[in-house]
Amino acid sequence: MTKVLGIFFCVVMFITATISLAADLNIVHTDDEWNNGKGKVPDKGICLKHGGESWSPSIKISGIPDAAKSIRLLFTDDNWGKKGGHGDLTFKLNGQSMIEIPPIGGDKNYLPANVTGGNGNHCSSCKEEDYLGPCSGGRNHTYRVIVYAISAEEDILAKGTVLLGQF
Repeated sequence: MTKVLGIFFCVVMFITATISLAADLNIVHTDDEWNNGKGKVPDKGICLKHGGESWSPSIKISGIPDAAKSIRLLFTDDNWGKKGGHGDLTFKLNGQSMIEIPPIGGDKNYLPANVTGGNGNHCSSCKEEDYLGPCSGGRNHTYRVIVYAISAEEDILAKGTVLLGQF
């Protein structure tokens, strides 16, 4: 019995040691108008369809693992649609452990040079292409961005989330 328990313990320890748990990223707003995601989304953040300017907040991401080759941002309405339904964007990294992401979007759907989109959003009647600001029409939906640090092999090395607010 002791030998069986010893083997079981070794197997459990081996399995536990080989499971890769993603670390946590530290993500903070750098634009005070977004009020750290508490309360309402500012007018400049609301989609064009509902009279806003469709800009994302600027954010700072730190704690990025050395092996990360990109940061993936999934802009999400918690109350409707799929994860990343308001934008699925990838930022290329060059060994940074911290990155500041400027506002994305606007009426020209601006993407910085080191960002790729192309996955669109789930609003077929909206002008925006790669990034869509909160667009529930004021139904008090909760919006967030889910962030992943991704390796060259497409493994998730670290993750985090930051609230954008409600609209």
